[in-house]
Amino acid sequence: MKQACVDAITQTLGRQPLASELKNIEDLISDSVRQVSRMNARAGKSGFPDADTYKQAADLAARRVVHDVFKKRQRLAQNAIAINNVTETLNRNVPAPEQTPKNLSQFIFSGRRVADGKEIDVVSAEELATGAFQDWSRQLSAEMTAAGGDVQKFFEQAQALGEQRFRNIFDQRVGKSSQLQLLKEIYGEDTGNPAAKKIASIWSDVTSRARQEMNDSGFDIGQRDDWHLPYVDEADLVRAAGREEWLATLPLAERTQARLAGRMPPGDWARRAWVDDIYNTQDRSQFVNPDGTPMNDVQYREALEYIFETKATDGAQKLDPGAFAGSGGLKNRGSQSRVLAFKDAESHFGYMEKYTQQPVVGVMMSHLQTASRDLGVVKAFGPDAGTNFKLIADRIYQNAVKVDGAGHPIAEMNKERELVQRMFDSMAGLNGVNSTSVFSSAVGGLRNLMTSAMLGSSVITATSDQAVMRAAAQALGFDRNGMRLSATTIRNLFSGDAKRANAELGLLVDAHSAVIAKMGGFDLTRGITGWFAEKTLKWSGLIAMDRANKAAFGLLMYKNIGELTRRYATLDALKGSDKALLSSKGWSAEDWAIMNAAELKPLTTSGHMGITPDAIYAVPDEKVRQILAGQIDRVRAGADEALANLGAMTDSRATNLRQAYDAEVEQTISRMVRNARAEAAQKLLGVTHGEMSQAITTATGIDTYARDQGGELYKSFMLFKTTPFAGFRQMVTRAQNLDRVPALKFLAAYIGGTTLTGMFANQLNALLSGNDPIDMTKPGAWVGATLKGGGFGIYGDFLFQDHTQYGSSIAATLGGPSLGLAESLMKLLITNPQKAMQGEETSFGADAIKTARMITPFANLWYTKAVTNHLILQQLQEMANPGYNDRVRDRAQNQFDVTSWWNPGDTEPRRTPDLGKAVGE
Repeated sequence: MKQACVDAITQTLGRQPLASELKNIEDLISDSVRQVSRMNARAGKSGFPDADTYKQAADLAARRVVHDVFKKRQRLAQNAIAINNVTETLNRNVPAPEQTPKNLSQFIFSGRRVADGKEIDVVSAEELATGAFQDWSRQLSAEMTAAGGDVQKFFEQAQALGEQRFRNIFDQRVGKSSQLQLLKEIYGEDTGNPAAKKIASIWSDVTSRARQEMNDSGFDIGQRDDWHLPYVDEADLVRAAGREEWLATLPLAERTQARLAGRMPPGDWARRAWVDDIYNTQDRSQFVNPDGTPMNDVQYREALEYIFETKATDGAQKLDPGAFAGSGGLKNRGSQSRVLAFKDAESHFGYMEKYTQQPVVGVMMSHLQTASRDLGVVKAFGPDAGTNFKLIADRIYQNAVKVDGAGHPIAEMNKERELVQRMFDSMAGLNGVNSTSVFSSAVGGLRNLMTSAMLGSSVITATSDQAVMRAAAQALGFDRNGMRLSATTIRNLFSGDAKRANAELGLLVDAHSAVIAKMGGFDLTRGITGWFAEKTLKWSGLIAMDRANKAAFGLLMYKNIGELTRRYATLDALKGSDKALLSSKGWSAEDWAIMNAAELKPLTTSGHMGITPDAIYAVPDEKVRQILAGQIDRVRAGADEALANLGAMTDSRATNLRQAYDAEVEQTISRMVRNARAEAAQKLLGVTHGEMSQAITTATGIDTYARDQGGELYKSFMLFKTTPFAGFRQMVTRAQNLDRVPALKFLAAYIGGTTLTGMFANQLNALLSGNDPIDMTKPGAWVGATLKGGGFGIYGDFLFQDHTQYGSSIAATLGGPSLGLAESLMKLLITNPQKAMQGEETSFGADAIKTARMITPFANLWYTKAVTNHLILQQLQEMANPGYNDRVRDRAQNQFDVTSWWNPGDTEPRRTPDLGKAVGE
């Protein structure tokens, strides 16, 4: 920096500036020069920055200084508030001597582990993230619905064709065309398709509101005119750039070995191939040097090579175009550009086809999901979430191990501190990129195939959700007043109007998200095998039933919360009522006051009224300002104090600073009003979805984080177990939260209801499999019904299939499908060869078919399994091992008292089902 500039700064400050201050000012001006140079280049003016460029940069830097002062104050305040909120909430719920790091898990994830003590009155980061995502996605859905059927139809078609794995040539062309049209309109390129243009406009509006909301919470995401869609890619595909060309250079034997081993090309080869791929796709005006001059070809290639390195290591989101450094931290996510700067939609789409497996619509929804996750964490722990969380955890740890404090064992407290840190990292997305090896891909594919082969009848088990929903509603003290859960579920299943209304209310869970949730967090997206698994769950009706049940319970939540806001004007009044469980959901006094000020809206065509997100957003600014009056007064006083602390200054400078501060104060107050409304709406959504996930058993982050950090074998062992274990956890913790009598009533309703529905499911499964009903006069039948319906869910589907009747060991059955498959493979590949060597009779063919049956897609769909089993699988088993079906029938009858109206191996039923057997006749 020139001495004249230093002198001017010295005069302005009234003291000699520090070296760090001079460096910050210089960096700010340099960054402003680069930004102005980019804008000039877009306008057709390029070359070395002139005096006008520096003047614009100086003005921009000056505006940033004022903005940064207020952003810093905002973040400092929000960090302090977040730390104080966590500390006060913990102190209010758990006595100081009893506090340990594990208590923080409830601030991270929805729900708690059984051993974690009492429920804490808090809305978790996971629930806040869910609320934000549901809020944004419902806005997207509502605006598309309002735009007309053609717009909604085009969006759904683009989404379906983009996600479709099996496509004929026509569908491939239509899918590519619709995705490209949508991306072009997002880029502002006219395609002549009014539906795509409208969706692009809606997308821009929703993401602008999301950006503003994130900034209100401490982020600093600037408005970019050239931002269109996140530049998503996958690190594995980036690292594999040029792989086919590299493999072609290898000798045949080495090439085959490299393919089987999943070897990637050398780093230099992949880097060169990737850079060559994108070299002509970028807007070169966005790649400028620190002094504002355009990069030459050598500098441009070096910048792209560095971008390759950051993408291959999952660090790309932290860099500017052409920049060689970045900044981390949740508060900075989204604040900078997305590294690459495609010159048009065609270039961007070409890159997506090669380096990501997500369609355009998928990228749009993933962007909202990632942004909502970051927002949830920042709302819970402040803009410096990672630092704040560690500070809080360390404080609790220190107090827990102090001799004059709680005096807990140090080793145990260290484990708890490490545990909650892993939970936080999982929730905040700080676990880094997952590498995909050949082994993990193969094991993941097997999990998908087992899911498709074994869960085709799981929708029958979903009947037990109705019993769990009723028990949950009873525990929460809900009044139904004519809103019947079963009737609402049926309407949600078959009424298009009800589905659209639920989407606008934020209660319709995305179908893909529902699949993942029902599978306990397993993402079934691995190529064709993932398609088999996902379609099995959808075609069986399980996902439709799950979404309908959740929406039905969500409507009941909205209705009851709305009625409570009419009955109790303040949160303190609610807490003093008999609705203790619902009042301890982490609402703030401001949240409740805003909901109390909102008008109730119609929820159903039957006239049921309730609180909705739109009702909260409709509360007038003036009313919200009255609710926040104390906070607003403190903001104004803080601005006056900040100006006074600047000391004596000229009248002109004092006037300019007063105007700048007043403008920022008004922006801050407007932000507070917006944020208060959004906070109340998204807490409503988050709390509602949290209760929906308990009423319709769904695994949350607290059930999945440990498994996701484990190896592939552990993940496979947990297949079908995560969700039922979550259901059992939720039942126990719900009972722990209630007083003795309400807890007993809840457990009676839960266990009694799920046992009855479990019996219904077992009986229906027996009939659909070709067997007579189960004898309900025997105690074992009711044990099976309890396990089938009482929280074991889809694991019960596996437990009570006919594996044991067909010769599987108890260990393999209880161990789950992975151990069952391993046992079948051992019989096929080890036991049979041993028998052959000893001259004993073998069952190679039958065992091979039995093993194949465990991974045959759609083999167990409830409406086809009787036909496929009898006409295909059992015929093949009989051909491979004559007498096999007779032995199966005899074993089933002698050891399990199972008789059949359609015997194994018969091509047609021998009689009608013996319904009298159900009552012991």
